[in-house]
Amino acid sequence: MVSAEGDREDLASDQFVVAADEDGAIVGCGRLRNYPDFCELASLAVAQESRADGVGRGIVSSLLERYQGPIYLVCEDGVVDFFRRFRFECIPETDMPVDLRPKWEYFGAVTGHMNVMWRG
Repeated sequence: MVSAEGDREDLASDQFVVAADEDGAIVGCGRLRNYPDFCELASLAVAQESRADGVGRGIVSSLLERYQGPIYLVCEDGVVDFFRRFRFECIPETDMPVDLRPKWEYFGAVTGHMNVMWRG
């Protein structure tokens, strides 16, 4: 099971991007979580009223500039095409790093299905 407690142990400010609107209100955020041999693009969230404004695209682009190695993510079907724009490809769950399996299993049990994507 994935827990917020586990994530708190390794929080580092350089892993995050936070987007704010012109009034300073936070409208989105994302994280590039470091593992020994790869990174995970995680915790991407954009406020409903800011979707389709390029906020998510800006957050992901900023995060991807920080790491040149392999990056994985776990996502729902509805955002696969969004991540394909950044050259992520769906891969079989058997090819995901073992460190991501608990997250994939947990969210898959909650939603019924999750995708694993990779960008090398």
